[in-house]
Amino acid sequence: MMTESVKINIKNLGLSFGKTEVLRGVNLNIEPGELFSFLGPSGSGKSTLLRAIAGFGPRPQGNIIIGEEDIVQKPPWERNVGMVFQSYALWPHMSVRKNVSFGLEERHVPKNEINERVEEVLEMVDLLQLADRRPSQLSGGQQQRVALARTIVVKPRVLLLDEPLSNLDANLRIEMRREILELQRKLRLTTIFVTHDQEEANTISDRIAVLNHGIIQQVGSPLELYDKPTNRFVANFLGTVNLIA
Repeated sequence: MMTESVKINIKNLGLSFGKTEVLRGVNLNIEPGELFSFLGPSGSGKSTLLRAIAGFGPRPQGNIIIGEEDIVQKPPWERNVGMVFQSYALWPHMSVRKNVSFGLEERHVPKNEINERVEEVLEMVDLLQLADRRPSQLSGGQQQRVALARTIVVKPRVLLLDEPLSNLDANLRIEMRREILELQRKLRLTTIFVTHDQEEANTISDRIAVLNHGIIQQVGSPLELYDKPTNRFVANFLGTVNLIA
């Protein structure tokens, strides 16, 4: 179920809610197949930036280029990006199988292809044996896997994860981090992961963009950010630090 890895290029992106400026002059290059994280405190603009890529909320200024295509003017359903929400947003009255097949049915994919793709992706996330259960009969980690399966079954160009582990307990979060990373590596899908948890970002990411007040403070690998923070905010946010005047 491989998809072609694409690059994401964000140029001079700005976004406001009324008179409140939420994103300011965001410039980013995300490489094909990279697992890239937006990291920052609450209110830093990381989820707003993710939603701008998905096409939710006010239309931003600037450019969002996926592959060779600028999608900033396109509605969400024409962008072919997949988003996993913090709340999972599963249909409670549908079985696991129906939740996963729903997007394919809406795209009028032939029934035999739907069955094949749903079986494949449920096996990939180890849920085939629970295909006839409803979300209320699943654990938090299993619901998270259904949300992932439902997103990747439609073969999006980009996978967007908005704090997907925040509702899970500590041990399950560690397990799901590993599963997401393994799945992303298997699919080679360009992925953006939003979190306020430094350990989570450091563990899962190829590179990280640290945001504060809607501005990107620094971009780099976890080691680069920790060893060579560009300013006091990044140094403080990423861990214990001794500051010398």
